[in-house]
Amino acid sequence: MPLRSVSYKRRLQLEAEKQLTAKLFIKQNGDCADCGCNLGWGSAKHEITFRSKGGDPLDENNCMLLCLPCHGKRHGINLRMD
Repeated sequence: MPLRSVSYKRRLQLEAEKQLTAKLFIKQNGDCADCGCNLGWGSAKHEITFRSKGGDPLDENNCMLLCLPCHGKRHGINLRMD
């Protein structure tokens, strides 16, 4: 069964989120907002107020970049990066 194609609206949303992530990376000097480690190896965009609670995923003041272990902690998941 072939995968469903991404809608035009969703494609625009993904592009806007990608641009926001790049903007946040520059704003945070490439560092995790929680622990301050360098995000060069990977990051996750964290929404302070979740979409389900009325948060805007494209609001720069509602989003921050976190390293993967810190992002996991925010969601109650323990990720060890050895």
